[in-house]
Amino acid sequence: MLTHRELPDSAEKFAAGLRAAGVGGGDLVGLLMPTAPELLTAFFGTAVAGAAVTVLPLPPVVLDPAAVARGLVPTLNTSGIRHLVVLGAGEAIGAELAGQFPRLKLICPAALAAEPKTSGMRRADPAPDSLALVQFSSGSTTRPKGVMLTHQAFLTGVSAINAHIGARSDDVLVSWVPLFHDLGLVGLMCSLLSLSDAHVFSPLTFIRHPDEFLRHLGRVGGTVTTGPNFAYDRLARAAASAFGTSPADAPLSRWRLALIGAEMVQGRTLDRFDAAFAPLGVPSSALCPCYGMAEATLAVTMPPLGQTPRRLSVDRSSLVPGGRVRLAAPGIAGSWQLTALGVPVPGIQLRVAGESGTALPEDTLGEICIRGPATTTGYLRDEEATRQALRGGWLHTGDLGLLHHGELYVAGRTKDMIAVQGRNFYPDDVEEATRGVADVHRGHCVAVADPLTEQMVIVAEAAGGDGHERLADDIRGAVSNALGLVAVRVVVPPRTLPRTTSGKWQRSLVREFLTAHTGTEGSEGATSDFTTGK
Repeated sequence: MLTHRELPDSAEKFAAGLRAAGVGGGDLVGLLMPTAPELLTAFFGTAVAGAAVTVLPLPPVVLDPAAVARGLVPTLNTSGIRHLVVLGAGEAIGAELAGQFPRLKLICPAALAAEPKTSGMRRADPAPDSLALVQFSSGSTTRPKGVMLTHQAFLTGVSAINAHIGARSDDVLVSWVPLFHDLGLVGLMCSLLSLSDAHVFSPLTFIRHPDEFLRHLGRVGGTVTTGPNFAYDRLARAAASAFGTSPADAPLSRWRLALIGAEMVQGRTLDRFDAAFAPLGVPSSALCPCYGMAEATLAVTMPPLGQTPRRLSVDRSSLVPGGRVRLAAPGIAGSWQLTALGVPVPGIQLRVAGESGTALPEDTLGEICIRGPATTTGYLRDEEATRQALRGGWLHTGDLGLLHHGELYVAGRTKDMIAVQGRNFYPDDVEEATRGVADVHRGHCVAVADPLTEQMVIVAEAAGGDGHERLADDIRGAVSNALGLVAVRVVVPPRTLPRTTSGKWQRSLVREFLTAHTGTEGSEGATSDFTTGK
């Protein structure tokens, strides 16, 4: 438990300890800590000390500290971190890293808290344009990059979200998203800025006990939650277990905002949410599909407050970059349903651009570009990535989308688009057709381009131990019926697909696996050596 009143003093004490440890202006301090109050103290204490901060990913369960440390080596090489704050499982991982980086100094929060606050030490007053936070991307499409955010950008981004959602001091955030992810960290900062209460679960508790998460949401009168698409599927499945099938009252009637983002928002998730939670007192307008990224601090677009999620049915064959998108009747052959992700939050300018970078008219597919005071100044120690992303005064996101009646609809990523026999396909389109196949474990699947041929490869998790060949045939049939696509190869590894920290599939790792195992081309069925690197 940490109160708003206690946080400033604890941060001041922490900052004094950091300065004594040699931390100064211009440094980047890493935090390798579980979800705990000490992380907030360290976060703000680093800012008070005049340094920038990055929260490094810490798995909910650490069985092999050395393996986790190996995964963090590229980040430490890129960032140049010399001070690492460690707590809990982070201590053993930090010890492994210190063995590889002799200049790395490990800092224990308990030791800093025990030191007396140094009198007469002047508090740092960072400039608005100085570096505040480096948010390493989750690596769903590329290797992680360090997104740099200034103090002004970070505060502007947090304030923009609160202004858009009408944040109130009587709001109650109930969150589980890890604080090393922008969705978890910025969501908590929004709560702090509005002086509202926050209840933060560990990710492991949420994954194991989503029903308890829901009961707690009801007990404390939770009003705001955040999470990716898969999390709301999990909550919808847990609703009956949490409250029964016929609750006497409306236990979740205060739940006014369920912010959903970080991955493509599926129409079936919207339907499941409404069916599960409407009987519990949650309005349809509570579910808010959003579009965001670390490069914009977090939010780019959000639906107008109180708006029920909107959808747009389009002719999938018209989803060609630079082309006008044709509408189609829902449910007919060749149609694909997109979810509206709202309008730009305050301060964000957005346009859909063609290959030349010029703005395209509404209902035309192109690259989503943004600019505004909450956006990044670039990527840490990566001039080439910065040059490619920041062009002509706009941040080029690499995402493909369109504007329809002023709202944003996202179709996929430019790099993920798959050309098969002269036709363009989007992974989410193919994956949506695959999810409906029986024996695909909870709809877990990833579609990527074959590294050698113009062929689609679908990697799907099998629910059972047998029948992989039949499942592969069923998947090919479903994709062929839905999309008219027959050039498909299916690989069926049981429950091994890798996710990013936000729950998105790590397409880059799937591609690497396929590239490394090109000798298996044409073979199907169980793949025993497809691992997540645990």
